[in-house]
Amino acid sequence: MRILTLCIITIILSTILYPVESALKPDKSLVLWFTFDDGKGEVAKDSSKQGNDGKIKGKFKWEKSQYKGYKTALQFKNDVDVRAPFILLNGKQDHTLDMWVSANLSSNEQLVFSQKEVNSTNKSLHYRIYASGTVRMGFYGNDLDTAAGVIKKGEWTHITFWHDAKKKNRRIYINGKKEAEDNGRALFEGTKGDTVVGSWTETGQYFDGLIDEVRLWHRVLTEKEIADSMELMSLSVDPQGKLATTWSKLKAN
Repeated sequence: MRILTLCIITIILSTILYPVESALKPDKSLVLWFTFDDGKGEVAKDSSKQGNDGKIKGKFKWEKSQYKGYKTALQFKNDVDVRAPFILLNGKQDHTLDMWVSANLSSNEQLVFSQKEVNSTNKSLHYRIYASGTVRMGFYGNDLDTAAGVIKKGEWTHITFWHDAKKKNRRIYINGKKEAEDNGRALFEGTKGDTVVGSWTETGQYFDGLIDEVRLWHRVLTEKEIADSMELMSLSVDPQGKLATTWSKLKAN
């Protein structure tokens, strides 16, 4: 009986003290992953292993995490952005992009992600937040918007931009909940341009706030996978053996 009790206690402690692996595993479809845990220098490392490291431009600041086990987020303001090489998103290429943001909502039309060949319909991809708290998934004149207020000033929020190219179906998820969707619209057609976090390149419209855990897939994630990505369970435990706490709860605090 004592042995059985010890076995049960061991199983419980293992569940508490060690990481719970997410059902969402990194795979070849993950083409960009900025953890922003670099904490120094002018390069944002791509943890997807696809070699899409980003050059950090402007007077940026690494914001130290207040939680042990979490390193840094990147503070964006004024002239700061991160520019990675061109990543195919046009034509029939499905993609899902998600990230954590804490937006100051200090001005209108702040870009969190972009890729621009030229400013004309379906040649410029621009994912942005407005001062009203609206989120836009834009292909320049071919845009999908959420209602106002889905982003709250200074609150950590998880945003997912989801595009099924074959079905011409776009969605925006906020904290794992679908907030906007459209169907049958034209596809993005850009064939060149940096892949940018935090601005619309030379057009500006810089983001003001913090961005963390930017991940881009060459496929559409299921809603379960979006929830797994939001929770980031495989990263949710201090390696020294602290109690497991999901990333979303940490961000909410």
